[in-house]
Amino acid sequence: MAETRSTCPYCGVGCGVLVSPAGAVRGDPEHPANRGRLCSKGTALGETLDQPGRLLHPEVDGRRASWDAALDAVAEGFRGALAEHGPAGVALYVSGQLLTEDYFAANKFAKGFLGTGNIDSNSRLCMASAVAGHRRAFGEDIVPGIYEDLELADLVVLVGSNLAWCHPVLFQRLQAARAARPEMRVVVVDPRRTATCEGADLHLPLAPGSDVALFNGLLRHLHASGRRSEAAGLDAALAAAGGGTGARRGSTRPC
Repeated sequence: MAETRSTCPYCGVGCGVLVSPAGAVRGDPEHPANRGRLCSKGTALGETLDQPGRLLHPEVDGRRASWDAALDAVAEGFRGALAEHGPAGVALYVSGQLLTEDYFAANKFAKGFLGTGNIDSNSRLCMASAVAGHRRAFGEDIVPGIYEDLELADLVVLVGSNLAWCHPVLFQRLQAARAARPEMRVVVVDPRRTATCEGADLHLPLAPGSDVALFNGLLRHLHASGRRSEAAGLDAALAAAGGGTGARRGSTRPC
């Protein structure tokens, strides 16, 4: 029977999967992200489709309820909070797995109906600093590279990322590229010693709060070494980096 192409819903690697009508899942060998590889989560996707203990109906206070009763309970909760605390007394924290249309509807509900600006999502928690950096460096929120860039790089620096656990398929691609090109170097900058460090050439166990000092120093060093850029705002960035390390007292230790 024909398989259906889909995408693994877990981490951001975006692995392609092939799903059979019976629920069996395997990696898509033609997908550019994973080339047929799957981690343990992706491999077990089929097992999540028909769990006997899966919740199939609403519950209120631990007891089965109708959809009308469940929606009424949620509405009453919002109504009571608004009456007692006003719009500032309610908030929505929504999933990073929502689609664009879902985010639109959730924001309309929060801002237009409840009258509160207190809505955020895991997307901002994970990506706010990256988006700010991309906008300052490239002028827009953009992913400036592709997976093949990592495989062809001479040096890969992983900052605060336990790639081996959080994005296993991408880590496997990186390790395969290192095996094919032993001259490739991988550096991990992380206070923790994670599984990713075991496959790295260098681990910098910075104390929490000292990463800004490291990057300010690297920026000044690269500029002084002649590796310069014509990017807008470079002079201001160098001036800020030269004004101090950015480290808090007692936050650094020898690497």
